[in-house]
Amino acid sequence: MSPARWLRHTGSWMNHAVIDLYTRALETAALLALPVVAVIGVIGVIVGLAQTITGIQDQNLSFGPKIAVIILLAAMSGPFALALLGELLRASIQVLPHLVR
Repeated sequence: MSPARWLRHTGSWMNHAVIDLYTRALETAALLALPVVAVIGVIGVIVGLAQTITGIQDQNLSFGPKIAVIILLAAMSGPFALALLGELLRASIQVLPHLVR
């Protein structure tokens, strides 16, 4: 195999591997962040409505429920998140020797 052909072949495989890892990393980030952002958004709307109805406009009041929900979500989804991140790490380590060539 000529050097130019080998380089093209290796380069395309490397590009495919890098794009695949990048895609998996973005999917992992979305899977981890989207539920938290959605739940916090819903809690924010509920607390905002409650503040509007009661007439209490204290900004510090909205932080308590949001922090409590974040702690609860972290406790409930921690094992799932660690498994997902471990899977991404394993995939990255498996591809790493091919990228170094």
